[in-house]
Order: sequence, then structure tokens, then C-alpha cells
Amino acid sequence: MTAALTLAAGTHAASPVLLVVFALGGLVALWCGVSWAFDVRGITTRRSERIRRKNADTWAAMGRLDAAPGLFGTPGYLRFLGTLMAFAGLVLLIVSYALWHLN
Repeated sequence: MTAALTLAAGTHAASPVLLVVFALGGLVALWCGVSWAFDVRGITTRRSERIRRKNADTWAAMGRLDAAPGLFGTPGYLRFLGTLMAFAGLVLLIVSYALWHLN
């Protein structure tokens, strides 16, 4: 058992699987975040309209005339989420680069 512990403690290199997961996660988060933040091909406006229609249908089923305006379905909020997602993607890419460089 102590041999296994010393063998496990003796490896200081970052796992290649971890590096690939961080790098791919960072790329996907960066791509999705930029798409949402800059409204590429109308992604955020279409999503906002879908959320508004869904809320209107839900409220109509309860007997109300129209859905209340909500903050979480506005294009501005979705663009803000895209900015946060793009920042998180950059952080993941920097972490994967640092792990790869530290080896």
C-alpha cells in the first residue's frame, strides 16, 4: 500500500485528459458566450421571444391576459449571461494553458 501511495505522490504532471477537458470546455464556453453576447444570427432575440411566448402561454393557461415582463427573458440579460460565459471560457483556456505549461 505504501508503494502505491509513493507512486501516486511521485507524479506531478497534469493529466492530458484534464487538459483536453479544460481546453474543450473553454473553447465551447467562449464560442457560446460570444454568440450570445454579440447576438450572432439573432440567437438571443429568438431565445428571448421563445421565453416571452412560453410565459404568455403559461399565464394564459392560468386565466391571465398577458405574461408579466420578466428580467430573465430579456435580450439584455441573455447578452450579460453570454459575456459571463465568454469570460469563463477565457478563464478555462488560461487554466488549461497554465497546467500544460507547468507540466
